[in-house]
Amino acid sequence: MSVELISVLIAVVAVGATLAGLILSGQRAIRVELATQRQEFSERFTALEQQIAELRERMAHLEGLLDGLREAIAIRQGAA
Repeated sequence: MSVELISVLIAVVAVGATLAGLILSGQRAIRVELATQRQEFSERFTALEQQIAELRERMAHLEGLLDGLREAIAIRQGAA
């Protein structure tokens, strides 16, 4: 093997190793960012679920009040 061929092979291996390092570094950064986004979305969905549960309770309360109002009106009309 000639010196030129060895130097080209070393250059190719060095470029390959550098590219591999850059790719792995980028993948690590993306993985961390995705984990952060998943946690943020999980917190948002949990907050939405709590708000929906609160709205269900409030709607049930209003439904009970309306049922009571209907009964009061029906009793009043029946007595009149």
